[in-house]
Amino acid sequence: MPSFFTGFELAARLNAETRRRVAALARPPRCVALLDAANAGMAAYARRQQAFAGEAGIVLAPEPYPANPEAVMRRLAELAGDEEVDAVVTLYPLPAGVGALEAALALGAGKDVDGLHPENAGALALGAPARPPATAKACRLIAEELAGPLKGKEIVLVGASRIVGRPLASLLLDAEATVTITHAATRDLAAHTREADIVITAAGVPGLIGAGHLRDGATVLDVSINRGPHGLVGDVDVASLEGRSVTVTHVPDGVGPVTTACLLANIAEAAAGRAL
Repeated sequence: MPSFFTGFELAARLNAETRRRVAALARPPRCVALLDAANAGMAAYARRQQAFAGEAGIVLAPEPYPANPEAVMRRLAELAGDEEVDAVVTLYPLPAGVGALEAALALGAGKDVDGLHPENAGALALGAPARPPATAKACRLIAEELAGPLKGKEIVLVGASRIVGRPLASLLLDAEATVTITHAATRDLAAHTREADIVITAAGVPGLIGAGHLRDGATVLDVSINRGPHGLVGDVDVASLEGRSVTVTHVPDGVGPVTTACLLANIAEAAAGRAL
């Protein structure tokens, strides 16, 4: 039977370290989370993040996106210059007409905790000390938690997004893993994933990864959260894995809690950097 990993214990360890770091600062870090207030799911997500942040000693203030792209960019510029704000999170979906890159540029590298500013993304790509996107960082930490040192491990990424696949590839290369990136144009996905020690999927396609995609003993990190007729599901067809000796992260309680912990760590790091 497959075994399932939840991220609560690892997240608790990370959060304990963040609390220690926050306690050493002169004041609690303050982060503004911009979001589409009309999106009920995103509003609920922001409220959960706000509660987790409070437990870590971080003030997270949800704020609706302004009404038009020009106003969004003005607000980002204001936040970039606000000495009382240490970090800003731009929650998806972004408003129509606002790109992730232009938002990061308006905000500046110091307050970017999503790892999308060219200074942060470039440092990561070059193997220099960097502030990676929280989900990518969480995936590396979970992979190490489940598989130990990643040196020499065969890891296949399913999805090449700018917030998961591409930055995660850099993090895994830094750990000396052998990394294969697959995506929508890959012709025979299973031919790649069957060779992997670890498969990390963030494609957003329910049921994409089934028993025929995995070898016995493989570890699968399912990053995707898709809403299905019976609740939340990832990319992995869990039912097809019955009788297989594989390890799969739970959806949404596998990668999710660790991603939140990594985001809080990024906020604390941004605040510490501004305090220097």
